[in-house]
Amino acid sequence: MAVVAHFEETEQKSERRRSVRRALKLGAGAAGESVTIRDISLTGMLLETLKPMLVGASFEVEIPNAGAVSALVVWNSGEYYGCEFDRPISPAAISAARLQGEPLEAGKTAPAAPDPLAELRALNAEVEEIAARLDRAIDRLTEK
Repeated sequence: MAVVAHFEETEQKSERRRSVRRALKLGAGAAGESVTIRDISLTGMLLETLKPMLVGASFEVEIPNAGAVSALVVWNSGEYYGCEFDRPISPAAISAARLQGEPLEAGKTAPAAPDPLAELRALNAEVEEIAARLDRAIDRLTEK
């Protein structure tokens, strides 16, 4: 399932806010930042976007049959972002959102979500290699 969506800047309701609020709207938007909802569940969703987002960032999602729901970015891996809703949505809202998605072509499957554990293991191996190279360089410097 892939649903096209876009981020839109929302109006400031209070002058106290320092950061710009964003809302994720289902459907393509000419002015907004392009987002693909790769998966959606009762408690969250998987987004794919080129727009960088920080873990801990929040935004609102306009979901059919659920209205505006706050979402929080809880992890990211490259262009993929795992988001958690502040409250569960109904199965009817999930179905309504999925109906706005593009059907998969025959014989194709949806892309697999990135495996964050595998990515962490790979990063750990890289860090260990860099640490070993750093130790060797320090040893060479102290030999002189």
